Amino acid sequence: MKERRDSLRVLVAAAQSGDQHALMEIVRRFDPLIKKVKRKMIFQEREDLEQEIVEKLIRVILAYDINVPADFTSFRKCIREFVREAVEIRCPSPEETCP
Repeated sequence: MKERRDSLRVLVAAAQSGDQHALMEIVRRFDPLIKKVKRKMIFQEREDLEQEIVEKLIRVILAYDINVPADFTSFRKCIREFVREAVEIRCPSPEETCP
């Protein structure tokens, strides 16, 4: 797990330096989470949601302060929190279910 965390840190640093391949690798690593969330949405909203999540993910990657001596899981938590919020915006209450 530590290797994966360190690897993600290296990828974020590379992406922040302009490495597009590193940026796309990070997006690829979060793809299972994106797909999981998409399955919960109605069909018509899936592509919009995916695009919204990827755009936010890229913004978070580029803005994340990698020099802060914190557990790098805060980066993952930030992404997961955004995904949760995106779903809540589209399905604001438990009565409004998204298939």
